[in-house]
Amino acid sequence: MTTAPELTVNVRELLRSPGSQRELHLREPLSDVRTPVAEVAGEAPISIDGRIENVVDGLLVTAEITAPIRMECARCLTEVRDELKVDVQELFARSPDEAEEEGYAVLPGDVLPLDTMVRDALVLAFPALPRCRPDCAGLCPTCGADRNVTDCGHGDTVADVRWEPLGALRAALANSREDNTDARPEA
Repeated sequence: MTTAPELTVNVRELLRSPGSQRELHLREPLSDVRTPVAEVAGEAPISIDGRIENVVDGLLVTAEITAPIRMECARCLTEVRDELKVDVQELFARSPDEAEEEGYAVLPGDVLPLDTMVRDALVLAFPALPRCRPDCAGLCPTCGADRNVTDCGHGDTVADVRWEPLGALRAALANSREDNTDARPEA
């Protein structure tokens, strides 16, 4: 089931004038722009500013997309709000039959859907591992305290019990080397 696009522009006049262009200024909310770590904040409007050009191969959209985003710091889990700006340049086919990708073609009624372009651009620009600040200390793996707020006293190194057999092997090898060094005759 295909849903109706939320962000559209009527391009009838532009399609009738080869080589022409028109300014594009759109401020509308767009639902469900998210990844597991980031999303467009609520129903906040997304801004699209640029131009649409009628070129030989279709309609070329060149624009800057601006959106308020909400993320969760990958280290301390604090909510982070920011503004994301993304430059886009996409070619839209004149009809869905000519389109290489779904969502990148003029629809019946001379309507240009911008939803797919905006979602693709924003989701690809979301940070993979967002941080509240570059020097975020994160959470203590022992007690879960936010190290940006308090010193829980557990220090920076935490022993992982899965590595204990390797640690024992390292100690045994070190002792073996010391014993061999002591047993060597002096030259």
